[in-house]
Formats: sequence, structure tokens, C-alpha cells
Amino acid sequence: MRFLILLPAALLVSCVDPYGNPINPFGPQPPPPYTEQREQWRAQTRDQAQQENQMAYERGISDGRADANANLPKSYQRHYQSYTPATQAAYQQGYEQGYLPPLAPMPGGGGWSSNAPTPPNGYPGTGYTPPAVNDPAYQQGYDYGLRDRVGGRANDPGAHTGRYDPRSRRSFERGYVDGYSSR
Repeated sequence: MRFLILLPAALLVSCVDPYGNPINPFGPQPPPPYTEQREQWRAQTRDQAQQENQMAYERGISDGRADANANLPKSYQRHYQSYTPATQAAYQQGYEQGYLPPLAPMPGGGGWSSNAPTPPNGYPGTGYTPPAVNDPAYQQGYDYGLRDRVGGRANDPGAHTGRYDPRSRRSFERGYVDGYSSR
């Protein structure tokens, strides 16, 4: 008999949200969804971050070519003033691409060719591929990163392990880092 009385209370305590976080049915309710203005701001922030990454990538290509032409050792850190922590990966990729051997004429006089492969969906003429905007794991990571930064918490995507599908860990972490380092 006591078991039947405690069963409903045990079931209420064991409620979880879609991310596996426990929900207290008697506690505060989750915040409402984003307003239309807030969603527009988030979309603008994502677009701005992608534009910053593209510009950092292009600066990296330019600096990499300049270093290769000057026979300087390969080191993108030399140009630390050209990137931010948020754009470091894009800058490094551009630097690596720009430091490749220079363009060589194709045999037979057919014009110029690059030895580097062309990315399928990156920025035109570059090797940087932006994250997919419609990737739910990336979006979730972006949201968690933004909330952690605004809330004054440490930059730690590992603190949210278990709140996302482990198969999409890379995408979540990339979104988290982008969200945390957004301005």
C-alpha cells in the first residue's frame, strides 16, 4: 500500500527534459522560447561570426603567401594580431593554404592550377568550410556556449556532456566554442 502512495511522487521526481536534464515539476518552469527579436539577433550574430571567419581565412592566405615568398619559417602564430580566439582556426587554415607551394603553370600552357583541392561548399576560392547553420547539434552548442558566456561561466563544453547526442559531439563543441566566443 505504501508503495502505491510513493509511486506517483517517484515518477514526478524522475522527469527529464529533451536533453536529459532533470526537471523539478514543483520548481521554476523553463524559460519561454526566444522572442522574434532575440531570434533575429542570434541569426545576425551567427552571420557576423561567419563573415569574421571568412575574413580571417583570407588574411591567413595572404599572410601565408607573404611568409612563403619571404622564405620565413611556417608559423601562423607570428601574426597573432591578425586573428582573435574566435577566428584562430579559420586564420590557421588560411595560413596553411597560403603557405602551400605557389601556383604553377599547367603542362601544355593551359593556364594556372593550384595543387590544393577545391572544397565542395566552402567560400569561393578558399579551403574554409563554415559550419552548417541548420545543424541542430551545432545550434544547441551555440546556445549553450552563449548562455555560459553571458552567465559568466567558464568556457567548458565538456560540462554539458550528456545533454546532446554523443554522435554529434564535434558539431556541438564547434557550436559551443563559436557561441562562447561570439561578441
